[in-house]
Amino acid sequence: MTSTSTEILLMLMPVALLAAILLARQQQRLAALTGEVGELRRTVLHLESLFEQAPLGMAVFDTEGRFLRVNGLLADINGLTPGDHLGKTLRDLVPGVADASEAAFHQVMQSRQPVVGMVFDGATEANPGHKRTWRLSVHPVFDRAQKLLGVSAAVEDITEQHRLTAALRESEQRERRRAAELESVMEAAPVAIFIAHDRDCRHVTANATCRRLLRLAPGESPTMTGPGIRSYDVYEGEQAVAPEHLPLERAAASGEETWGRELVTRFADGDRLHIMVNAVPLRDERGRVRGAVAAFIDRGAAH
Repeated sequence: MTSTSTEILLMLMPVALLAAILLARQQQRLAALTGEVGELRRTVLHLESLFEQAPLGMAVFDTEGRFLRVNGLLADINGLTPGDHLGKTLRDLVPGVADASEAAFHQVMQSRQPVVGMVFDGATEANPGHKRTWRLSVHPVFDRAQKLLGVSAAVEDITEQHRLTAALRESEQRERRRAAELESVMEAAPVAIFIAHDRDCRHVTANATCRRLLRLAPGESPTMTGPGIRSYDVYEGEQAVAPEHLPLERAAASGEETWGRELVTRFADGDRLHIMVNAVPLRDERGRVRGAVAAFIDRGAAH
């Protein structure tokens, strides 16, 4: 009897060992699956947090355009609670933005490609009758088999940004018009005017009167420090004036103003031009010198 029991036990030992191995492997698989489920749960919670805390109004729609999910910000934008949205369409709840939004939804569902950054105007129930500017992005939502389940949408209120952009564009246009007007005035002025656009007077522009009086060819600088070849020198009395001591250069370099300084321009052919010069610095918004303006008159013509 004892011998028979021992034989049976010996026969069952490999089966028990195999069962123990299979059980251990099953436990390992269960532990791994439990870990995967935990990681998946953490991922879902993270995505839920992002969905709710995103600085954008966000929602998910089915293929019929009905709300499946909506975050708190979009619910506030629409002047409703999140629960008010479920199963409803945009046209049911916020008809003021339905036309543009539904057109984007249909485009995404037909093309299966996202629409990003579409801008449109519309009013919501939060502020009925007051149109605001919105930026909408819509993406398709697929399952693992690439079956279209619906679309996700993110909307941002860019009313203030849009207003500031329009104001900036209008301001730029005004400045362009103003610059064009000043340039026309400068060209028409019977007084010689030249402007240094930098402190070294390397970039200087002159009006028509200045170019005529100084006999400048196209491309020549009206100053002795700028690029180009000049056919004149400048004197104060009988003393030659160094380029860095000329009124424009001094105003641009140090901010020194000049009023009524009498100089003589001597040309290569011996002709002389007696002039009286004023010069003042140009300053930036912080009061720093950034260039200068000088103007002179032909004293011979004046007499």
